Amino acid sequence: MPPVRSDDGCGFDKAVVLTALKTPDRGTIRLSSPVTVSCEFAALFSEWGVSDASAIAGRIFGSPISVINTGPGYQCRRRNNQPDGKLSEHALGKAVDISGFQTLSGQQVSVETDWSSDTASGKFLKEVHASACQRFTTVLGPDADPNHKSHFHLDTGCHGKDCTYLICQ
Repeated sequence: MPPVRSDDGCGFDKAVVLTALKTPDRGTIRLSSPVTVSCEFAALFSEWGVSDASAIAGRIFGSPISVINTGPGYQCRRRNNQPDGKLSEHALGKAVDISGFQTLSGQQVSVETDWSSDTASGKFLKEVHASACQRFTTVLGPDADPNHKSHFHLDTGCHGKDCTYLICQ
């Protein structure tokens, strides 16, 4: 799609609307809501969703992921929806929020409900969160702060002078 632009400093080039992730067997993992993100972010998110998250679901539940429950991708706003401060990575097409997953067999997993549980769903979420920390520069979950109690925030923002600082909470 055309570049995304806003007068507020938001926007990015090479935008795509992501609705599903293609799997190696020519299947798909559907996103519950389409997300507009940069091509670069879409590629990384797709790789993580297929190679990591769905594989973890297959190992723990015996069934791969069929749906990722997504919140916003692009959204022109400041961090944590505050009126001032730095732009959120959502405003630059470099972030997505995830509230849960569904497997092909119908297993529902909710970040808000299952994160702290000592169940297969809780174990799945902990492993998926850890795998995201290996690919994204920022991963925020329920233990990060009250703003993220119901979802994972994944982004590829630059942290530190040389962009090598990682945030995994």
